[in-house]
Amino acid sequence: MRLASRFCPLVFLSFLSFASVAAAQHKDSDFGVWGSVTLKKQFVGGFSGSLNCEIRSDSNVSNIALWWINPELKYKFNDYFTAEIGYRYSNVDRSDYYEPAHRWYTGGTAGVDWGPFRLTWRELIEQIYYTDRPEGSYGRVVSYLRTRLGIKLNAENMPLDPYFDVENFFHISDYRAGEVGIMRYTAGLRIPFGGGMHTLNIYYRYQQYFTSSPDDHILGLGYVLSL
Repeated sequence: MRLASRFCPLVFLSFLSFASVAAAQHKDSDFGVWGSVTLKKQFVGGFSGSLNCEIRSDSNVSNIALWWINPELKYKFNDYFTAEIGYRYSNVDRSDYYEPAHRWYTGGTAGVDWGPFRLTWRELIEQIYYTDRPEGSYGRVVSYLRTRLGIKLNAENMPLDPYFDVENFFHISDYRAGEVGIMRYTAGLRIPFGGGMHTLNIYYRYQQYFTSSPDDHILGLGYVLSL
């Protein structure tokens, strides 16, 4: 385990470096850095809440593409199922200004242990409302069904939590209903410290669009404070 805890970060960071160089050299892809800070609080019973702030860059980290603030409420029924509901206020770059957008979502996550692994399946329904588009126009309201399958290693006495997940954004409204809009492939490491009160999250994400938009290669950096 000691060897794995030292070796895994080196392999992962080498992979991130390779991915960023490859993205910069590929004309049909873009490289960005996503950074987030999250506060979590456990309430009575199975209820918990969080407040997340995130900034995303694109154009090979030369532009702020998006920023948001996101309160969320979760309820853990048992070790196998958790429900969640949340709202996100964001500003989206439109070249000469930032367009406000509102996002609502609700869903649930099922999980089961399989040997040293934790397998998860999340279904989320979300709707995004873009404020500056004409009423009734295509793209003013976008709705997705998001399906995410994940696996992570639950190894005792290991200071790292490696994980991998795949997520599908499936359009359920407007002229794109029935189409896949985005596919995400994410490999990451969560590093808890301070008795579990603090967590660093480092990940690489490949985001594939089924439109004319270039695909994204993303380096993600996150910090979580559990109160």
